[in-house]
Amino acid sequence: MKIAIPTKLVASLLLIQLFSVNLFAQDENATEDDNSGVSYKGVEGFHIGFNLGAFFPNKDAAAIYEGYGFDANGNRNAPDQTYMYKKIIVENDYNSSNGNDRITIALGLNSRDYWKFDSVADMPTNLKYNTAFLLGLALHYGIDKKQAIIANLNFAKLTAIGNFNIQTRNTSNQIPSDWINNPFAIVGKEQRFMIQLGYSRILGNNEKYNFFIEGGLCTNNVKFQKNFIEINDLEIDLSTYDSNAPGGNAYFSEQYTGWGFGGFAGLGLNLTMNPKYTIQLLYSPSYETIKLGPEATAALQNAVGMRAYYNF
Repeated sequence: MKIAIPTKLVASLLLIQLFSVNLFAQDENATEDDNSGVSYKGVEGFHIGFNLGAFFPNKDAAAIYEGYGFDANGNRNAPDQTYMYKKIIVENDYNSSNGNDRITIALGLNSRDYWKFDSVADMPTNLKYNTAFLLGLALHYGIDKKQAIIANLNFAKLTAIGNFNIQTRNTSNQIPSDWINNPFAIVGKEQRFMIQLGYSRILGNNEKYNFFIEGGLCTNNVKFQKNFIEINDLEIDLSTYDSNAPGGNAYFSEQYTGWGFGGFAGLGLNLTMNPKYTIQLLYSPSYETIKLGPEATAALQNAVGMRAYYNF
């Protein structure tokens, strides 16, 4: 599969490069005239710390939670074979013969005749991830005062949200109303573990604060946790199936977990609080594949946050 590098990432990297060249030139000029940097340790040595920030995932991977599911060959299911259709229509109607019509009860209606779910028109749309909290471990080895090798291990729990419809009409037997769309939530939850390995460079000679740039390679592991719909107070899990209901699916959620690879960049502000502690404020875009389900997606992710280092 051929993956095109997005123009936004290219533009970001070019801007960072131009910015670094300009400041690097200033650094060299300043070094020639300033001898006060002789005792300045900079980023030299080993540092360990933590990352705290906000993660903005690309929405493309959230399509896995749209309720369609996949057949044994990894193809998206036909409308009458989707997870949504099986749960809302097939399993519910099968169980309603035993007096357990959960959806009619959840909708507050008198009969199954007063609601319907269209397997095409009422399917979920516009799923996207909420902004996630990013937490991780930061390792930093300064080769000299300005250059360093970095390794970041980050963790995030993501939630994807979208809407689907169930159509209802009034329960009057005398004058049935037109069908009305009622939106309900569909939710997907996952975990991501992300590893970054790269190079960082300080831009400037100030002993307290300087800009810095970084870049390198990254990998991620994505783990599916849950996919469900909410109909008022009723929650229906889309990742498990009633073995008695017809039309079981062969590609299950246990197979969704996978590893993806890519690259990252970063631009930030390095603040030397004292000889033992350093704070970095950072914006970091990355372009990486996300292996969630039978088909990987490749997209630009973004993160902002803070690193706090202890300097050995």
